[in-house]
Amino acid sequence: MGKKYIKNMDFEEVLSFKNLIEYVEGGVESRTLVQRDDFSMTLFAFEQGEGVSAYSMPGDTMIYVYEGKTEVIIDENKKFIVQEGETIVIPPDTLHSLDVIERAKIMIGIVKPQK
Repeated sequence: MGKKYIKNMDFEEVLSFKNLIEYVEGGVESRTLVQRDDFSMTLFAFEQGEGVSAYSMPGDTMIYVYEGKTEVIIDENKKFIVQEGETIVIPPDTLHSLDVIERAKIMIGIVKPQK
């Protein structure tokens, strides 16, 4: 068997994506599925009112909301409401933040240049 790149998930088993991470009262929960120098994929469960402060990454960032609703703010002046089943991609080196409107489960994938 070769090296596995996905972690924190059972292999060869049908899983409910929404049940891979649970909410934590008054906080944020995260579960990293892939962590490489050029690619990462992390699940988050946010309670309403939580979020992520402004940051930028040296690669493309894809935010996929698979439960709930969040506001994504890009460059401090472009605001987008992203809700269940929707995604938004942020270009490299672009400041962005998240403000959770309704408790939400979100997958964030980041693709960076290979070294």
